[in-house]
Amino acid sequence: MSESQPYFYNPNMSSEYLEDWLDKQRLHVTYFNKLKHERAALEQRLSEIDVILDNFKHEFEGKLSFPWEPSPHLKYHQNGTK
Repeated sequence: MSESQPYFYNPNMSSEYLEDWLDKQRLHVTYFNKLKHERAALEQRLSEIDVILDNFKHEFEGKLSFPWEPSPHLKYHQNGTK
């Protein structure tokens, strides 16, 4: 190969075709990398959500959300007296 000729990976490609092919490859690689980053971010967020859900699961076991002392008005309604 002489030094005056440009070096191509595939000598059968024209320079315009090679530039188009390289642009397409660049776009595909950029899109692929973007998807990989988004997937990693989503997996990170899902792991954070799993930790939060596990914490809520343990906090609510066996606990009541009612006051420990009933209302005095409720006592009258249960006995039937006023």
